[in-house]
Amino acid sequence: MKRLLLLLFFGQIIAQSSVNFDLSKSFISYDGKHPAHSWTGVSKQIEGQFIVNQNDFTKSTVELFVPMLSFDSKNSNRDSNMLDVVEDYFYPYVSFKSKSIVSTEEGFNVIGDISFHGITKEFSIPITKTSQGDRIVIDSLFSIMLTDFKIKRPALLTIKIRDRIDLKFHLEGNIE
Repeated sequence: MKRLLLLLFFGQIIAQSSVNFDLSKSFISYDGKHPAHSWTGVSKQIEGQFIVNQNDFTKSTVELFVPMLSFDSKNSNRDSNMLDVVEDYFYPYVSFKSKSIVSTEEGFNVIGDISFHGITKEFSIPITKTSQGDRIVIDSLFSIMLTDFKIKRPALLTIKIRDRIDLKFHLEGNIE
C-alpha cells in the first residue's frame, strides 16, 4: 500500500512541469476605444509561473504579473496618460492568479483573480490550448470594465473612452 501511495505521489509530481515563456513570441495586449480613435497597448514583459499538469490540464496553475509601465501603444503621450489614470506609482502591476481550470467544448475556462488598480475580482477567462511535443500555446480574448476597477475613464473633447477594455494574451513556451 505504501508503495502504491508513493508511486501516485511521485507520479503527480512528475506530471507537474513548469512552462518557460518565450518572451519573443508571448504578449498581453489591451484594446481601448474612443469615438475619435482606437488603440492597442502591448506588453511582452510577462512574469510569473505556469505549472502544467501533463496528465490533466485542469489541474494546472498559472500566476502572471505584468508591469503597467511595460505596455506600449506606440504613442508616448497616451501611454503616460494611461499610467496616470491607473496610478501605476501605487499599483505597478496587473496580475492574475488561477483558482481552477474547467474543460469546455471550445477549450478551457480559467477561473481566477485579476488584481488591477488595487482591486481584485474573480473572472472566468476562456482559453484555447494547443501543444506539440514540449511546446504549448495558450490564447485568450476577454474583456474587463474599467469602472469595475474604479478607474476614472479619461475623456477627449469631453467624451470618455469606452468602459470596456478588450484583453488578449498569447503565451507560448516550452514545458520543462
